[in-house]
Amino acid sequence: MYSKELKKQAETLFQYHRDINGFYNDYAKSAGFTLASLSVLQVILREKNCTQKTIANITYLPKQTVNAIIKSFKEKGIIAPPVESSTDKRNKVLTFTKSGKEYAQKIIEGASEVEYRALDKLGEENREALIRIIKMYKDNLKLNENTK
Repeated sequence: MYSKELKKQAETLFQYHRDINGFYNDYAKSAGFTLASLSVLQVILREKNCTQKTIANITYLPKQTVNAIIKSFKEKGIIAPPVESSTDKRNKVLTFTKSGKEYAQKIIEGASEVEYRALDKLGEENREALIRIIKMYKDNLKLNENTK
């Protein structure tokens, strides 16, 4: 039904996706994290009023995995005890300890620096094209998911 060329391109795209994930996995390991825990760290750092539900929704990690990662962060002194959300008492907002925030920023900034350098080398026109095309691909995947 689909051409050999299209199938080859899909495989190449999937390989690049695995390679990019491999970079983040290697970076996470070098910083003493799993890929999942690095993702959680990044979400807590970047999201205001972050809850475990927020993390699960953004990272697509199971709630149990998020809970286990948060527990380990608490044990390591990275995360402060959660506080009740001012908008929904059922939710607990996650915040860093002072040293935990400094640590998280250092870890995430290390990965961001590599990303920025890689994107900078593309030039503005290619960056914009890359973002536009990836968005189109993502939207097509989502559309196909809903029209099985």
